[in-house]
Amino acid sequence: MELRRVDPEKLDLSLGRLRQVPEPAVRSMTASLGRSGQLSPLVAAAVGDALVLVDGFVRQAAARRLGLSSVFVEVVELSETQMKAQLYLLNRERGLLLVEECRLVRELHDTDGLTQVQIADLLERHKSWVCRRLSLERALSPHLLEEMALGLWGAGVLRRLALLPARNQDELAAVARRERLSSADTGELIDLWRRATDPEARAYLLEHPTDALRRARGRQGEAEDPRLSAPARALLGAVVALSVAGLRLEQAIEGAVGRESAEGLALVVARQREAAEHSRRAVEGLEGWIQSQGGG
Repeated sequence: MELRRVDPEKLDLSLGRLRQVPEPAVRSMTASLGRSGQLSPLVAAAVGDALVLVDGFVRQAAARRLGLSSVFVEVVELSETQMKAQLYLLNRERGLLLVEECRLVRELHDTDGLTQVQIADLLERHKSWVCRRLSLERALSPHLLEEMALGLWGAGVLRRLALLPARNQDELAAVARRERLSSADTGELIDLWRRATDPEARAYLLEHPTDALRRARGRQGEAEDPRLSAPARALLGAVVALSVAGLRLEQAIEGAVGRESAEGLALVVARQREAAEHSRRAVEGLEGWIQSQGGG
C-alpha cells in the first residue's frame, strides 16, 4: 500500500458501472474540495500500468470539475473480485444505494461465478441479504430497473413490485406516478392488488386507486369484525403479531453486519432454536384448530 499523487483524469473508472454518481453529491463535494481541500485519499488498485478506482468516484468527479492536476490516491494490490468487495466494504458505514448493491451482487454471481454463500462471506453479510438483492435485480422489469437507478422508488415498494409479473409491475408503477402516491400508499395499493383475484376488482384498483385505498382503510378501521367470535379475534391478533415479528426478524437479519463473537453467536443460536420450536408448535396448533373447524 502506498500513497501517490495522481491526475484524476488518468484513473481507470471501469468499476463506475457498479456505482451511482448523483449530481447533487458531486456539486456538494466540489464545494467541499474548493473550500477545504482533499480530506481523505481515493483508493485505487494497481492493475498493470493502470490504477482502477475502487473508492472515491464522487471525489474524482469533483476534482475533475475543479480542474485539479492531482489528487491523493491510496494504491493497493487487489484481485478483480477483491476490488468489487472493497467497493462495498469501504462504503459500508454510509451504505450504498439499493441499486448499487443489486448490481454488485449480480456481477459477483454472474460474472465472477461466486455462489450466494461466497458472496455473503466476501461482503460480510447474511446469505438472505444476498438472495434478496439478486432476486430483486432479476425480477424487476427493465423500466423499473432504470427508475431504481434514478432513485425514484423506495426499497419497500420495489420489493413488493418484484413479486408481480413485469407487465403488472409497470402498470402499478404508472398508476402510482399518475396519482402521485406516497411510498406507503403505493405499497398498500400493491398489497391490495395482489389480494384481489377478480379482474374487475383489479381494474378498479388501477382506475380509482385513491378511492380503493380509502375504502380499504375504512374497513380496516372497524372496531370488530362481526364474523369473528371473541376467541377467534384473539387468535387472529396473535397470528398477525407472529407475522409482524417475522418481518421484524428479517429486517434485523439484514442489518446484522460483521462477525459476531463466539459467545454472542452461541446465545443467538440458543434463542433461535427456542423460537423455532415455539413457532413450530404454534403453527401446528393453529393448523389443528382450523381443521377442527372444518377449514383447510
